[in-house]
Amino acid sequence: MKIFHAMTPRVLKKIALAGIFEFGPVLIFLIAFELFHIYKATIVLMIATIISTIVTYRMQKRLPYVALYIALLTGIFGYITVTKHEPKFIQMRDTLYDATLALTLIVGLLFNIQFLKIAFHSIIPMTDRAWKRLTYFWISFFFLIATANEYVRRFMSLRDWFDFKSTMILVTLISGCIALYYVYEKED
Repeated sequence: MKIFHAMTPRVLKKIALAGIFEFGPVLIFLIAFELFHIYKATIVLMIATIISTIVTYRMQKRLPYVALYIALLTGIFGYITVTKHEPKFIQMRDTLYDATLALTLIVGLLFNIQFLKIAFHSIIPMTDRAWKRLTYFWISFFFLIATANEYVRRFMSLRDWFDFKSTMILVTLISGCIALYYVYEKED
C-alpha cells in the first residue's frame, strides 16, 4: 500500500489545508444560501474567496494561480449575479470553471506540461507517469461535472442546483481519494 507510506503527517496537513482553502469558500456559500438567499450567499462567497486567496498567497509565498482564477471568476460572475439580480450567472461560473480546468489540463498534455504536478508536487510526491494518469482522470471528471452543472442549471430549479452543488463537494473529495489511490497502486 504505497499510498499510505507517502501520507506522512506533514503531507496530510498540507492536503488538509489545501482542501480547506479550496472548499472553504464554497462551504460558507452553501451555509449562507441556507440561511439567507442566493444574493447574500453570493456576496459571502466573493468575500470568502478573496480571503482564501490572500491566505493561500501568504502561506505559499507565491502567486496561487488557481486561487486567483477562482477569485476572478467568482468576482466577475458574483458581481453580475448581485447587480442583475440573476442567479444563473453564479451558476454558470461553475460550468466555466470546470470546463476551463479540463481544457487547461488538455493543453498542458499537448505541450508536455504537467499542470497538476506544478500545482501539487510539494504536497503529493508522485512520478511523472502517475501525474499524467491523474491528469487524464481529472480531465474526464471536470468535463463530466461541467456538463452536469450546465444541465442542472438549465433544466432544474435553483434549489436542485444547490443540492447538486452540495453533493459535488463530497463527490469531488471521494473521486480525488480514489484517483490518488489508483495512481499510487498502479505505480507498484
